[in-house]
Amino acid sequence: MRASNGGLHDPRKIMVRATNWVGDGVISLPALEALRIRFPESEIVLVAKPWVSELYLHHPAVNRQIVYDADGEHRGMGGMRKLIESLRAEQFDAAILFQNAFQAAWMAWRAKIPVRLGYARDARAMLLTDAIDVPPRAAYGHQAYYYLHLLFRAGVIEKPELPRPTNEPLLTLLETEKTWAIKQLRSLGLDGPRFLVGLNPGAHFGPAKRWQPERFAELADRLIGALHADVLIFGSPGERPLAETIAHAMKHTPTLVAGETTLRQFMALLAQCRLVVNNDSGPMHLAAALGLPQVAIFGSTNERSTGPLSTSARIVKHAVPCSPCGLRECPIDFRCMMGVTVENVHRAALELVKELNIRYDRNR
Repeated sequence: MRASNGGLHDPRKIMVRATNWVGDGVISLPALEALRIRFPESEIVLVAKPWVSELYLHHPAVNRQIVYDADGEHRGMGGMRKLIESLRAEQFDAAILFQNAFQAAWMAWRAKIPVRLGYARDARAMLLTDAIDVPPRAAYGHQAYYYLHLLFRAGVIEKPELPRPTNEPLLTLLETEKTWAIKQLRSLGLDGPRFLVGLNPGAHFGPAKRWQPERFAELADRLIGALHADVLIFGSPGERPLAETIAHAMKHTPTLVAGETTLRQFMALLAQCRLVVNNDSGPMHLAAALGLPQVAIFGSTNERSTGPLSTSARIVKHAVPCSPCGLRECPIDFRCMMGVTVENVHRAALELVKELNIRYDRNR
């Protein structure tokens, strides 16, 4: 169904339940911006999990955040009751649920928010005042339009269109964050003009989305030789062993920062890179949102639906009949990723560098 937008004519305060993962958070940013454009005077309060909340810091579409910490302050039934009481005290006029879970609708319902808008999925339609039917994949294509279609089909926005061109960054950093990154690189021995290449070899969803570490290692060595580059290997604390495996397999010595940064610090260091190579992952979407030139390696997932929203990104994949399967682990021979060679990615990287005329920059 399409909602009438009856409760969203002039909302004073809107709660937005953010998605739970960084990549999804980046993909939903166009919808968040469209909401801000539609209601420039409304207070938009984001409810987000701790590990994704830093993504929205300083974002002009968000007035403030309420961090939902299910492992800390809001743990258990007592913690959930505390969160719901705080949401009820806010006296929101409306809740817009980008997160698809039943709990998101239940939370908004328990908080007595009068207008509760979200997709009718996960058996939660009865808890929503505006339960929007999920559109078929053909209707929206890229996942960014999935969130835009929620607002469109609810009558909040007139057209499900990106509010800005894909050659404009979705995220910006503060000058203090950029300064921190430059000082941090200096402390790592990477001061002065450098051609920094960032590698993001992990993927939280599962091993089916990860290119082989030995190929990342060979690629890094080849890029160092071809571009006189310095290589930074990024990752979460859990991906530190993966970063170390790649470093040990290299002939040259990279700089490992995996597991050593907050999300905002990671973004600041990543933004200093002239070229980034990623799997289909949250860091891939962050690189796109920062407007960075990147090569994205795809295997088990569909680049048309979850690819980077950027004109500075190039996709490398090996087409096989079983892809995209969307599985966490390959049940057969990992043929989609095994078919992506180091030469494929190396050539795509050098072509991108040439096409965009990418040079080193002391202060990006």
